[in-house]
Amino acid sequence: MNSIFLRRSIPSLIRLCSRSTSSNFGLTNRERKRFYKQVSIVESSQSPTKYEILLDQRKLKTPLGNIITIENELLALSIAQEWNQQMKKIDLSSMHMNSLINTVIDNPLKLTKTQLIDKIMYFLDWDTLLYRCDYPEEFKQLQTESWDPLLKCINEQFHTNFQPTYYLDVKDLVKKSDRNIMEKYLANFDVPSLTIFLFIVEQLKSIFLTISLIKQFQPVEDIATLSRLETEFQISRWTNVEYHHDYELLDIRSKISAAYLIFYCLNNNVTSTVLSKEKLQ
Repeated sequence: MNSIFLRRSIPSLIRLCSRSTSSNFGLTNRERKRFYKQVSIVESSQSPTKYEILLDQRKLKTPLGNIITIENELLALSIAQEWNQQMKKIDLSSMHMNSLINTVIDNPLKLTKTQLIDKIMYFLDWDTLLYRCDYPEEFKQLQTESWDPLLKCINEQFHTNFQPTYYLDVKDLVKKSDRNIMEKYLANFDVPSLTIFLFIVEQLKSIFLTISLIKQFQPVEDIATLSRLETEFQISRWTNVEYHHDYELLDIRSKISAAYLIFYCLNNNVTSTVLSKEKLQ
């Protein structure tokens, strides 16, 4: 991967991670008053170096009571920043990195590597980029212009032959050989990485968009827009529903930004940090 690209984009990525409204739209989110004054990270072990997050002097733990221990300084600082950004009340629904790390560490459903790959591969049969709408003609053309370049990149990189369709009753749209290639690609990742990969796929409804994000074919903002192309098309024809479409777009951007940052840190051994090691402000 292009580490220079990531380092330049990290500040904007972290800002995107935190761009979510305080409304949870009916989701369970018990509000708590902020009970701490300072947030910091501390080395908990060496060889390899691991970091813990402190709220004052309290060690941050997962919902199952496991101490959050992270081998990546950048990731530890990013999660600490999420906690530091909380105001008088703690809004857990806006803390996407914290939520994902909790899931990675606790693995509440006890999913194995094979189960995670199966869940991801389920989306391949109904991938957003493969099944398209042929009406109206303007939208058909927009899909071709927006999605075909990414699908071409996927086919070139993986030596596959994924082709889109405008019919729902097509049998064996995904060839067995292409499916095997995708499964082998996913098998290269461990359980924590696959957990994050699955989360991104669920948000984007597309394995191909997820791979495009991970391989940096397009920035986060563009990937989020491509995942909701029909919505963007309808907005261009009719209008934007204020406080709904805007929230929806910012929410998916913040979620996949958080997931992408975690995935990158888990798989690229980032040791140098672009964030200040001084007191978080």
